[in-house]
Amino acid sequence: MIYAVRNEGESSEKLILRYKKLFFQSRISNKLKAERYVTRDPSDRKRREKAIVRWHYRSLSNKVYF
Repeated sequence: MIYAVRNEGESSEKLILRYKKLFFQSRISNKLKAERYVTRDPSDRKRREKAIVRWHYRSLSNKVYF
């Protein structure tokens, strides 16, 4: 579940933009679109490509910035 709490002095437009950013970064919309239709299982090559993309995003989220 994604939610955004309004910060003090934050406008409605800014809150909506922040929520949309969280929503699309969570990639929920991609999952909903993918589940809309019945498709066959991905090939081994496609499954490996998706694993590489997942690894890339997980490595970005695990980095610590100083």
